Amino acid sequence: MKLNRNTVKSKIMKTIVSKSVKAAEQNANSACIWVFNQPEPPKELRKLRKF
Repeated sequence: MKLNRNTVKSKIMKTIVSKSVKAAEQNANSACIWVFNQPEPPKELRKLRKF
């Protein structure tokens, strides 16, 4: 059975997108230890917060 390159590529891209969204959610719900050095998060990232 031959795998189509487009299907493999699309599965890989979907995995990368889902992993990066999960990492962004974790980052949005955590704070930096060094409060004075924490940069302001983008406004789009605020939509992913759980609190």
